Amino acid sequence: MPMLPRIIAVLGPDRVGKSTLVENSFHTINEFANVEKLHFSGPKPHHNNPIDQYIEPLNKILAQNTAEYILCDRGFSEVCFYEKFRRNIVISEQWAVAAESYFFSMSKSIDVLMVERSWEWAKENHLKEIDELFPNATQYYKRNQLLVREEEHKQYYNYMKDYLENISTLPYQIIQPKLGESVLDYILV
Repeated sequence: MPMLPRIIAVLGPDRVGKSTLVENSFHTINEFANVEKLHFSGPKPHHNNPIDQYIEPLNKILAQNTAEYILCDRGFSEVCFYEKFRRNIVISEQWAVAAESYFFSMSKSIDVLMVERSWEWAKENHLKEIDELFPNATQYYKRNQLLVREEEHKQYYNYMKDYLENISTLPYQIIQPKLGESVLDYILV
């Protein structure tokens, strides 16, 4: 019988510390259990639907039958938000629910943690990234990039809180992790 892993999905808009939390958690959990990481960044040209980006890599890990924990950097309903906000493509939330159901059926348990940070908290991280991406850009261009990112940050939380409260089938927590914490600080092992 295949081993079912414990799956933990970490959600949140860009530059709020999701990947840092996943990385800290990976190193902490790796000390006592076999843990794998998944990072989702949107549908790719070879995907047949918006949730293949989630199911395809999960199935590869499950086929190995060694992971006790799987940490997901992003997940499920985020594809609905980002495709609409960034590309004006509307994806039915039923796709996200289908992904949740699939992950739930393939896990021992599943937890969803949403990292919540104010725009003021995340702003400096965005400014640094904009400077790195566009070192020769004008201040006008950089300011416009920052304004778009601020709007995305705010819209993300509006959308995601509504989705988690009214549509999602999974339990979730909203967290504000401190430096060095792991997902284990928020869930019971």
